[in-house]
Amino acid sequence: TPPPRPAGAGRWRPPPPAASTNTTTRPREATMTNDSTHWLDDEAPRPLYLAPADELWVGLDGPALRVSSLTQAERLFPLRRIGRIHCCQRVSWEMEALMACAEQGIPVVFVDDEGQVQARLLGRPGERDELRSRLFEFLLMPEAPGRMRHWMDTHRQRAARWAGLKLGLRKQALDAAAVRQWLEKATECYASPRHAQLTRQWLRGLAYTWMEEHLHDLGLGRSNEMGQAGSPCLAADLTDILYWYLEPARHGWLQRRYLTAQRRREPVRPATQADVVRLFESRAIRAAARGREITSSLHRWLIHET
Repeated sequence: TPPPRPAGAGRWRPPPPAASTNTTTRPREATMTNDSTHWLDDEAPRPLYLAPADELWVGLDGPALRVSSLTQAERLFPLRRIGRIHCCQRVSWEMEALMACAEQGIPVVFVDDEGQVQARLLGRPGERDELRSRLFEFLLMPEAPGRMRHWMDTHRQRAARWAGLKLGLRKQALDAAAVRQWLEKATECYASPRHAQLTRQWLRGLAYTWMEEHLHDLGLGRSNEMGQAGSPCLAADLTDILYWYLEPARHGWLQRRYLTAQRRREPVRPATQADVVRLFESRAIRAAARGREITSSLHRWLIHET
C-alpha cells in the first residue's frame, strides 16, 4: 500500500531502486595483455597496447584491426578509434593491417620485452605544419645540430632538476647524473635491479609512443624527408625530456608496492608490462600536458632562432 500523500501532492510514484554497488569504470585505453583486455565505448581515439604473454595475430577486417590469439576470442578494433599502437615482439602482423595503420596516420612502435624500441611505423602526418616548417627552416643552418643539442641538454637538465626537487633531493637536484644515480639505488630497494630496470624501460617506451603520436599530429611523419631519414631523432630526444616528469610517479609506485608486500609479509610481486601500462595511463593527462609544453617551448625557440 502506498504511503498517504501530503496535501497538494501529485500522483504517487514508487521510489527509484537503490543504486547498485557493483560499478565499473570505463577504461581509458585498449589493452591486450596476458591479464586484461579492454576497449573504449566512446569515439575519442585511444592507444592500443598489444603485450600478450603468448603469440598474437593482427589482421585487417574492413575498417578495423582483427586481433586474435589462442587463448582469447577474436576482437575487432576500429581504426578510427585508435590513436597509436604499442606492440611487443610476440605479435604477428599482416601487411594489409600495417598499411591500413599507415594510411590512417596511426603510428606503430615495436618494442622488445625489455621496453627497447626496435622499429616504428610512421603514418600520414597531421595537417598542422607550424612546427615542421620552422624545424625545416632551422635545419638548413650550418650550426643547427649544435644549437639543437644545447637546447635539448638544457631542457633535459631542467626536467631532471624538477624530478629531483619532487623527490626531495635538495642538494643533488642540480645534477641530472646524481638524480639518476639516486633513483636507480632507491628503486632497486623496492624491486630487484632487473625488474626496476624493466619498469623504467617499459615506461620510457610508452612515453616514446605518445611522443611519436604527438609529433605526427604536428605534421612530422612519413611523407616528409626528415621523418623518412629519422634525423634528428626528435621523438627520442624529446622523450628523454618528457620521461623525467614520469620518474617520481614510478618511484612512488614501486615504493607503494614494496610497502604493501611488507605489511602483508609477502614477497614483492614482479611488475608486468600491463602494470606499467596502467601506471602510465593513470598519469596520461599530466604527461600529455608536459609533452605539449615541451613541443610548444621548442616551437617558440625555433621562432626566435629563425
